[in-house]
Amino acid sequence: MSDVMTSGADNAARNRDIVTAYHNAVWRDGDKSAVDRYWDPDAEVHMTDFDGTAIAVLHADIDRYFAAFTDIETSIEHLVAEADKVVLHWTTSGKHVGPYGDVAATGKRITMTGMDLLRIDGDRIVECWSMWDGLSVYEQLGVLKIG
Repeated sequence: MSDVMTSGADNAARNRDIVTAYHNAVWRDGDKSAVDRYWDPDAEVHMTDFDGTAIAVLHADIDRYFAAFTDIETSIEHLVAEADKVVLHWTTSGKHVGPYGDVAATGKRITMTGMDLLRIDGDRIVECWSMWDGLSVYEQLGVLKIG
């Protein structure tokens, strides 16, 4: 029985490492090609305002963010792995220098937080549910007043 538990713990640790490496490659290092290395081409993505294959959705999201923000910083706040799933709670910030949706560059620095639930199969991410605090971003950009 301990072999099974060790194997499960090893898989969870490996999956945590995959998600950490992917997140840091894209959001810390600006390596957009990490999507192709870490994601299965047939993966499913459940993300607000994006439809399509995982690879197309992710490239569009990353391109949109990097076109709108510079001086990007990211941190992993929490990372929990069990079996084939990893929950990633992240914070990312950047200076708004290009269009973000319908909002022209403001020069303001924003911070956004979000959570991703990722399912791993082998060494690839095969499914993701992603949510982030978009309202807070628009409030920081001066478009919305909340509260």
